[in-house]
Amino acid sequence: MTRRIQDKVILVTGATDGLGKHVALDFAAQGATLLLHGRNQRKGEAVLREIRNVTGSEKLAYYDADFSSLEAVRALSDRILAEQERLDVLINN
Repeated sequence: MTRRIQDKVILVTGATDGLGKHVALDFAAQGATLLLHGRNQRKGEAVLREIRNVTGSEKLAYYDADFSSLEAVRALSDRILAEQERLDVLINN
């Protein structure tokens, strides 16, 4: 059985600007649960507000991590595993 996009949990890395932000906006507009990643908490929170305002979606979360640190990558992974039921799609931007 194929799940509809509204039933998907999608993590988009580099989602605070450029292509990642546009992809996140598109999936949020379609009703997916979006997990946004970035390296700047302030920018991430601004993008969350913007996506909520544009799409009306409340199925959003922001995760801050610097991928140049393997420790930060592991911490992000552990946090997502602890907070989310599952992850259906990972978009490495």
